[in-house]
Amino acid sequence: MQTKSSEEIATARRILVWKEFVPESLRFPLMLLIIVIYMLSGGIYMSAVSEISGSFSWIKEDILMAGYASMTGLTIAFPLLFRILFRFPTRSILLVSAIVFIVCDYVCMVCQFLPLVILMSFISGFFRILSTFVCWSNLQLRITPNRDFTVFFPFLFTIILGSVQLTDIVTGYSIAAFEWKAMHRLTIGAFILVFALVYFGMRRGYRQAPYIPFKGIDYLGGILWSLWLICIIFIFVYGEHYDWLDSEEIRTAIVFSIILLAMCLERAASIRHPYISLKTFSQHNMLPIFILFGCMSLMSTMVSSVQNIYTSAILGFDARHNADLCWGVVVGIAIGAGLFFIALKRWKWRIKSIVFAGFVSFLLYQIQLYFLIDASTEKYMLYLPMVFKGAGVSIVYTSLTYALAGNVTFAYYFEAMCVIGFIRTSFGGPLNSAIITHILNHIEQTTTANLGSYIDSMHPMADSFSVIYGEFQRQMLMVSLKEIYGYAAIAAVLILLVILVSDYRYYIGSRFNRMLKLTQIWRYVRNQTNSIP
Repeated sequence: MQTKSSEEIATARRILVWKEFVPESLRFPLMLLIIVIYMLSGGIYMSAVSEISGSFSWIKEDILMAGYASMTGLTIAFPLLFRILFRFPTRSILLVSAIVFIVCDYVCMVCQFLPLVILMSFISGFFRILSTFVCWSNLQLRITPNRDFTVFFPFLFTIILGSVQLTDIVTGYSIAAFEWKAMHRLTIGAFILVFALVYFGMRRGYRQAPYIPFKGIDYLGGILWSLWLICIIFIFVYGEHYDWLDSEEIRTAIVFSIILLAMCLERAASIRHPYISLKTFSQHNMLPIFILFGCMSLMSTMVSSVQNIYTSAILGFDARHNADLCWGVVVGIAIGAGLFFIALKRWKWRIKSIVFAGFVSFLLYQIQLYFLIDASTEKYMLYLPMVFKGAGVSIVYTSLTYALAGNVTFAYYFEAMCVIGFIRTSFGGPLNSAIITHILNHIEQTTTANLGSYIDSMHPMADSFSVIYGEFQRQMLMVSLKEIYGYAAIAAVLILLVILVSDYRYYIGSRFNRMLKLTQIWRYVRNQTNSIP
């Protein structure tokens, strides 16, 4: 039995999807290259908000809506991943994904009809997770022959989270060198090259497991959950713009979201194989993991919601300089993944302790930014906070995903990943961004009233209104940003205290530390499919 297992591992490590003429030494890096390029897909790139807004005469919220629609497509795809993997050959999935990315990026580059752009972004996000999942399925045994999550997850999230930062970096550099459409042209060219690589280099008809037809998939349930998420995102993205409940648009969206949620839950309770089973929500430790992912989203949202305001409005950074700071986050992600591996594998820390270390990293980021907010701050001073921010995201993200794998049975694991994705990659970002933006606006109003009381006819610059107004705006913004970073540091301390005194535990025994074999997964999915009348 051991010999058969060793032969199976040795065969799988060759990454058999490639044709024989592709050298074995190139198969692994080529697959990683495909993953990184496919991670660059996005439809609309949120790091180019101001440039797209000026070109298409859209408001900032329109672009954010399209960007978060892409993340929603990524989230909602999880329950279908293995069904698609067992239905289509690897080569076909990657070829179709490349074509979809080309179409979606081109449409998002030239189309000014917002609903179509949102739809294309959603489809792009769906195929992004599907294509990268297929690639990672081919790489599992090459990374960890004994199927150890402790090894696989740090490597996986270093590449995934690093690729997200690489997208912002490439977008910033392309904007600085050309314009925002250059990013779309660059990715379209990269997708064409990947299409040629997959078409000529991969085997036709190769599957990692026997064929299983599409049968018993709750398509309507998937559509309803998608619409609900889009509705929630609309509320949080446009809430401040429409003045929340004072606007008919937000009130209508809230009513629709309640109706859609009721329809989703009713369908999940009434059919045999729903898109997301109600039992998923009651899996062990789902609630604390969901809450902690929400806290992680709140901490990481500080970068996009507050830090970019500081670097752009106070320090005068353009897209290129803001992109440079992402390199610090990339370094932090690699350090965080390494720390997770060492803490769990060598130091034998509990998951709770590792998550605590991740939020300590977030706290250090908040404290450093609090003291660095000043008009004279140099760019190099911001790299260290970026490292701590990247390490915090990497540690918490990897730890909680590892905990989820150890607490949820496989029957509900990918549905649980979808539910966790609601707060992790779907509406978590706009929710926390809306909270922070609302608090920041309130602080700015208070600060304006306080600072304005010191300006009168006796002020030394009272004769120059434009100069005094500009300085007043800058001082008001810096005071407001410093105050909100102070609140964020307090929130991080409170999160740490709650983690410290909480009594939850992640019971991860030895049977949870290994990934299931693909043949075991195939048998499970096949049995589930055969049980459908």
